[in-house]
Amino acid sequence: MPKPGTYVIEEIKTNYAIASDSTTKILLYDLQDADYGDQYDIKEFKRVHSLNNLSLFSFEQYLQTSDIYYQGIVHKDSLVQKGRSLRSDVYRFIRHHSSSLQGFLYGIFKEDTPDLIMRLSLPLMSLLYSVEKALKRFVSSSGITLFMILIGLFCGLLFVFTASLCRYICQKISRYFFKEWEYQFACTTFLFLLLMPQKALSFAFVLPSLFSLTVVLCSGSVQRWLVRKLLLFGLSFLYFQEMDGFSFLCFSWLRKWSGIVLLLACVGLWFPAVDISTYWTAFANALPSLTWFYDAGLLFLLIWLSACFGLLFYHKQRITVLLSVITILTPFVLPYCDPFFRVTVFSIGQADCTLITEPFLRSAVLIDCGENIMHPDNMEKVVLPYLQKKHINRIDTVILTHEDFDHIGGIETLKEHLQIDTIITQPFQKINVSYPFYSLLENRDAKEENDKSIISYFIYDDQTYLWMGDASRTIEKRLLHQYPNLEADILKVGHHGSKTSSLPDFLYHVHPQLALISSGKGNRYGHPDLEVLSNLQEAGIDALNTADVGMIQISSFHGLHFFQTGNHIFGIIGSVI
Repeated sequence: MPKPGTYVIEEIKTNYAIASDSTTKILLYDLQDADYGDQYDIKEFKRVHSLNNLSLFSFEQYLQTSDIYYQGIVHKDSLVQKGRSLRSDVYRFIRHHSSSLQGFLYGIFKEDTPDLIMRLSLPLMSLLYSVEKALKRFVSSSGITLFMILIGLFCGLLFVFTASLCRYICQKISRYFFKEWEYQFACTTFLFLLLMPQKALSFAFVLPSLFSLTVVLCSGSVQRWLVRKLLLFGLSFLYFQEMDGFSFLCFSWLRKWSGIVLLLACVGLWFPAVDISTYWTAFANALPSLTWFYDAGLLFLLIWLSACFGLLFYHKQRITVLLSVITILTPFVLPYCDPFFRVTVFSIGQADCTLITEPFLRSAVLIDCGENIMHPDNMEKVVLPYLQKKHINRIDTVILTHEDFDHIGGIETLKEHLQIDTIITQPFQKINVSYPFYSLLENRDAKEENDKSIISYFIYDDQTYLWMGDASRTIEKRLLHQYPNLEADILKVGHHGSKTSSLPDFLYHVHPQLALISSGKGNRYGHPDLEVLSNLQEAGIDALNTADVGMIQISSFHGLHFFQTGNHIFGIIGSVI
């Protein structure tokens, strides 16, 4: 836990700021006209939490790469002193006079900024390389290198020391002291890792480092171009799970033009009537969108690495061409070659949504599609992007267990974006899949809405699953009476872990190997209830809660059953690794 005291703003983003007391970095929200160097007196803190879903961006995990784990609570009187440095004056001037420069220099973009512009990152690097190239005609090599080191340091002190800028400065320092390429590369890597160890695996460091290696390892310009394109192709999927075809083919050209646009935007400070960003945005919007989504995994990584090494070291042209073609085709083919049966419980706060997919995408069933006050756009921000990256554009069956908003709130959004063959709202409706799938207690009378929940029981690969909806203990007793031999390997605990469900006798009778709970962090209902957690523990049942571990995905393949979570817990069903 950070210590109460004065925290100074070091970095400003679109909706938040990062502040530090020289030892600990924290997150700050709800700031009015924040400037670099502003000092805030922070006395209260809370742990940073976000929805952690596999294959999707996690804000919490992103912050952890910069050693940020806590958020400071800001009050009206928290501001102690406004920033008085040159850096804060420059930022204040840019913020009031040029929104385009605010995006280009600080990464603070408007909401309607095209993805292409944000994907190009800060064009400052492109401008620095252009300046360096222009100076080579008039100044000696060592003089240019020293000058660019000073310019890089000046830009970092005046704007932001990004990972890209830090690596650029380290590279110039290495070139100033060493002539041999091997020493330059080693020194650049050492200095960068010394200054920014948390960014060792960042895209901004890995891609330029690999590009530098191609200068020595490739024998010609054609080979170098092919290897670099293959590197960019693979890293785009591994880091972002997507690739835009146009920016992939024209990446270097677009980066150069972004540097020119930055220069024109700076000139535009003296001509406020001309906003160059408007034309740049219009140009980016006019470009064709050729984005392909793919959640790259281990198999893709192995194929991609084999192709890269083949292009570099294997001189038989037919083999290298074959490897390259296989790599390029992999993101378009592999999504439909997944041999696992998967049950995925989304982390969407205090709501329910479970996706069930057969091997090779033969069928997709969704149990509930809830939304809630804290996360009113779960479908658009979580579920739909996940389905897109898994290439699921059709849902065979959506089961709406009952009419509570946290179970059906996103159904209209789903209808707008996906083809849905069947929507089931009653227990007697049949689920059309190739494996056993039943609704239990089909003909029951219930007064409470929760007790009307459709209870799903399905079997795949000799593993049984029981999804309880929000059914109460009363329904659990009826289940035990009507199905005396009812057992399940995986139990989706009823009503988000409320004490109105999960009767001890029911838990002992069903006795699952793993219990799953879908709840929101710090929800106002106190779910899951301590009594339920105690009952699960006494029954010897391992439990996973989406509020704690994020998404929970269970996979099955010919008797091998395992799970993984949004915060990277992996386990064989029955034991945790």
